[in-house]
Amino acid sequence: MKKLDGSTLIEVLIAMVIIMVVFSIALGIFNNVLNGSVSFKKVQVQQQLEILRKQMLENGKIEETHLLLDSVDYEMVIGKPGDFGTVPLEIKANYRGIAFGSIKFLIKENGK
Repeated sequence: MKKLDGSTLIEVLIAMVIIMVVFSIALGIFNNVLNGSVSFKKVQVQQQLEILRKQMLENGKIEETHLLLDSVDYEMVIGKPGDFGTVPLEIKANYRGIAFGSIKFLIKENGK
């Protein structure tokens, strides 16, 4: 009878453990890279906040206090009227319950 060369069960298990350790380290590095970088959605939200700010300044009035665009909830928060006929306004962006950004600015009261 001819003897076949092969690896034992212990050798295979050791190889699998080494592979699992390497993959877990690589997965941790991959997660750090994803979480540390600026996501495309955050950049898109910041651009949309700036567009909304420009529209508010051009119109001089608030048409809606809630706006839903591309699964992002934009909430307009109106402050107390201040000096010189201005009103502070903040637009907050929430994506899936997470605050993705906000922008604060002043608009003229009653479109004056």
